[in-house]
Amino acid sequence: MNISCDITKFLSHLSIERSCSPKTIYDYNKELSKLNKFFSQKNTDSLDSVTTSLLREYLYCTKETRKLSQSSISKVIAIIKSFFNYLEEEEIIQKNPSRKIKVPKKINRIPQIISKVEFDMLISSIDFSPARCRKNTIRDKLIFFILFYTGIRRTELLNLNWNDLNLDNSTLTIRSGKGNKDRIIPIHKSLPPLLEAYLNIRLPLKNNALFVGEGQKRLCRNSFTNILKMHIKISGLAKKGYTAHSFRHSFATHLIESGADLFKVQRLLGHQSLDTTKIYINFNSSQMAKAIDKL
Repeated sequence: MNISCDITKFLSHLSIERSCSPKTIYDYNKELSKLNKFFSQKNTDSLDSVTTSLLREYLYCTKETRKLSQSSISKVIAIIKSFFNYLEEEEIIQKNPSRKIKVPKKINRIPQIISKVEFDMLISSIDFSPARCRKNTIRDKLIFFILFYTGIRRTELLNLNWNDLNLDNSTLTIRSGKGNKDRIIPIHKSLPPLLEAYLNIRLPLKNNALFVGEGQKRLCRNSFTNILKMHIKISGLAKKGYTAHSFRHSFATHLIESGADLFKVQRLLGHQSLDTTKIYINFNSSQMAKAIDKL
């Protein structure tokens, strides 16, 4: 059977049986298409003829040519193993060549934290945007305020709609977040005035999307990335290496520093496992040790 057909069946399985998000299916399809192209270059047209050595060769070439980090190559391995596990369960292949390939042990790095002073610098810098971007000043400030004071993921931010906001209860609902679970986050007192100012600019609303770009269409990932890079550069924080996820790390860390319960932080972040949230406790312990050393 054609390998492309087996990939299509697997992607359908992810969508229907495992209810994976479109983003997950896109990532799997993109990676498995590259694997299939590699098989074609090696004149391998049958999955039964794929060996562990061939998969290891692919992984080595992938890491070298795409300059992948350890976490990225771990994701590639996980996708490949998931695919071949499915093929084995469905008895499409007799032997699973990915079984002996291990996912590298994850290294929990201390996350980068944006301080309140740096955040204020970032917000202030928005007023000094290039002339062509001045019309979006309030929108961009609102984007960063929501990231910093809610800790939501980039995809969750871009998917926000006006009806996800409840200003009467001062809450923000994240719908179908990671794991397809909804969660409710209290909003900071600084957000309602910005939201009201932004709404006045947007009226009359042409769609339900909270953040829009050119043509009043929902803000896309690339546009968001450009906005983030531009303002970080203007604020003088470019060398810090901050990303969209840095806001999430900052939100969690500042909450724990303020004495928030770890289980509550887990719920606010939408972590499925408490172990994921515990990295912020380790971070604070590390910072405390450094402070003691300076005494």
